[in-house]
Amino acid sequence: MEPASSHDVAVAAVALAGTDARDPSHALVELAGSAAPILGVTAGAALISDGAVHGVASAGSDRARAVVSVGFGQGPGGECARSGRPVLCDDLPRERPRWLAFVAKAAAAGVTGAWAVPIHHTPGTTLGALLLLGHRRTTPDLHTAELLAGAVASALTHAHELDSVDRERRQLRSALRSRIPIEQAKGALAAQAGVDVDTAFQLMRTHARRHGLSLTDVMSREIDPALLTADQ
Repeated sequence: MEPASSHDVAVAAVALAGTDARDPSHALVELAGSAAPILGVTAGAALISDGAVHGVASAGSDRARAVVSVGFGQGPGGECARSGRPVLCDDLPRERPRWLAFVAKAAAAGVTGAWAVPIHHTPGTTLGALLLLGHRRTTPDLHTAELLAGAVASALTHAHELDSVDRERRQLRSALRSRIPIEQAKGALAAQAGVDVDTAFQLMRTHARRHGLSLTDVMSREIDPALLTADQ
């Protein structure tokens, strides 16, 4: 297979960076699907959370794809994801003592070389890894592999930021919804008790604290202002 041109690599990287990664599994499928033909290998991609690898996606030779999940267990993919460092094995048979089950399954599938590069969130935080499976005679272009992994990292990071913004918006809307009844209750109590709204709010808080109630409980009850002022 002829190596991909720099144009093809650039197009793929831009497409990966623009992937809608709010569903991370979609981003992993796109990464594996792009890396396999560009690098001429079987590719797998997975994320890591709390030390556990998950969401494995793969593309390439059917025989070698059967080895990808094992490679993300006790193999180069899992080791790369957990350490955050590239794991490069140009001669897998030599690594049999290191990853006994993986090397055995890889050999049965005709895989004799494996390379893994991390998917970094920040320099100190790893999201997962890109695993490449091929032959020891042909090392894939690892610079391109890192470029593709970095593009997906950007998409995943952007999706995380969007989720954070959405979460903050929901929290703000919830806070505003709860704030309106409080302001109404403060105004009503201030008028009834002949105090300013800040004092009315302090009366409500003190009454709630002393009687083991929430502000919502206090607002939902018809309480004599005299009882609230008596708590001071």
